[in-house]
Amino acid sequence: MKTFASKMVALWASFMVLMFTGCIKNEFEINFEFPKDHIGNYLLTYYAWDSRGGRWIEQTASIQEGVASVGCVTRFPTLVYITDASSSNSMILYAERGDRIKISGDGRDMKEWNVKGNSMSERWAQWRRDAYARKDDRKAFEKSIGDYVSKNASDPLSAILLLTEWNRRENPEGFLKLWNSIDSDARSQQLVEMCGATDLLGVEFTATAEGKLAYEKDRALKSLVVRSLDNGLDTLKFNKVKGTLLYFFAENNSSRQETVDTLKSLVKLYPDSAKRILSDIYVDSDSMTWRGAIRRDSLKGVVRAWQPYDLGDDGMVKLGVTRLPWYIVKDKNGKESYSGCDIKSAVSAFRKEMEKKETKPAAKTANKQTSADKPKSNK
Repeated sequence: MKTFASKMVALWASFMVLMFTGCIKNEFEINFEFPKDHIGNYLLTYYAWDSRGGRWIEQTASIQEGVASVGCVTRFPTLVYITDASSSNSMILYAERGDRIKISGDGRDMKEWNVKGNSMSERWAQWRRDAYARKDDRKAFEKSIGDYVSKNASDPLSAILLLTEWNRRENPEGFLKLWNSIDSDARSQQLVEMCGATDLLGVEFTATAEGKLAYEKDRALKSLVVRSLDNGLDTLKFNKVKGTLLYFFAENNSSRQETVDTLKSLVKLYPDSAKRILSDIYVDSDSMTWRGAIRRDSLKGVVRAWQPYDLGDDGMVKLGVTRLPWYIVKDKNGKESYSGCDIKSAVSAFRKEMEKKETKPAAKTANKQTSADKPKSNK
């Protein structure tokens, strides 16, 4: 009888768990609690996931006398992006249906906000309070991310930090090293989709057979097809010249005039265009803006090219162009000797390639017979 009663209690408990789980609506709530003298409006943006795919939702938290409450909807976990009116102050929360998240603090600096009600967001807020003090120093900030990931390989927050806080375009190699060190269960495809990191697969990175990621950059790319001013389409063959310097830019780049002056000096220093490639490549969809820019600078002796497909173009991805302006130097074999945003480093690498002495192949010597090798005549 006791056994039967125990079974009935266990069955009832299981039924109640099922009932309460089923009763959880596809909702979560975010409550703000600040000092009474704090007022303001915060924009909440998140993706409301459901079985049909979901949609982006924007809601406003209007703080009156320091408090506000916002009801949100989602079926699957989501990220909530919170910004103030100036968009200069922002933070991200992790939320699941059924959560009752409480945000508190003085209301001014989001990185100092306290978060309760969701363990993932609580850990994230604690990490943010320390790491954001070093956000202006890229290496120090990346170290803060790397330290957390290295110590918490099984924590999904490690993957979220890499997907939302790490600049993958600036340092893709560092991203890959850390990403592949995370346990596979902590970097699921659902989590990748939740973070909106659609560029992880097929554009910048590809998945290996082991489920890890590999960088697509081709450091030995030997050519690039560009749209040129005179010929329509040009193929820049890096392995046909001693050295190549590619300069990718946009209209609003502040270093544009410095680079133009530098290219002019390189044209004078290396006038033989058959031995080098100097090219400035305008990255924008508007060809008229490009034509206006090149008319103003009077730059000659350089390949004037236009790239309308932005940084997602296949060639740009393979070259590893991550932002603008960007400089790439290639040697005579098409191997990259510099890639980055520093014009001085690019010029230094280019001049080293141009100053390298060409080694001529050794001349083939004819097999001449010496008198000792000649057959002796029989007298």
